[in-house]
Amino acid sequence: MPKYSFTAEKLADTLAPGEVTSASGTLNASSPQAAKKAVERSLRSRGYEATGNITITQR
Repeated sequence: MPKYSFTAEKLADTLAPGEVTSASGTLNASSPQAAKKAVERSLRSRGYEATGNITITQR
């Protein structure tokens, strides 16, 4: 399975309204679309909503 890196900008903290942050990292996924969905799902499970861009690049 290919490895992807991601950068997520402007993440709104749903548990602390008004707080904004960003995140980056790597993951394995079957496609760039699957990687983006996995990142979105992971962020939501941690209480963040992406209000900016999520950039996915293959490593």
